Amino acid sequence: MPEFETYVDVDVDDFWFACRTREKEELIDLLVEGGWVKRTSPKGTKPEDRLPSILEIEWQDMCNKLSDIRQRISIEDEETIKEILMKY
Repeated sequence: MPEFETYVDVDVDDFWFACRTREKEELIDLLVEGGWVKRTSPKGTKPEDRLPSILEIEWQDMCNKLSDIRQRISIEDEETIKEILMKY
C-alpha cells in the first residue's frame, strides 16, 4: 500500500477564528491542564465582556505569584494559607 505524506500550513489566527465558542473553551482547558496558560477569567466569560478592576488585577497577580512559588514556601506559611482558606 502506498504511503502519502501531507503538510498543511494553518495560520493560528485563521484556526482560532474558525473555532466555535465550545471548541475555544476546550482548547483553553487543554492549555490550562497542560500548564501552558493560567486561566485569569472565569470559565465561559470573554475578556471583552467585562474589564477587571485594579483590585482584581492585583489579586490575580498575587495568586499567580503564590502559585509560582508554592514549592518554595515554608510549611508554616503553607499552614497559614490553609487556615485562611478554611475560614471561607
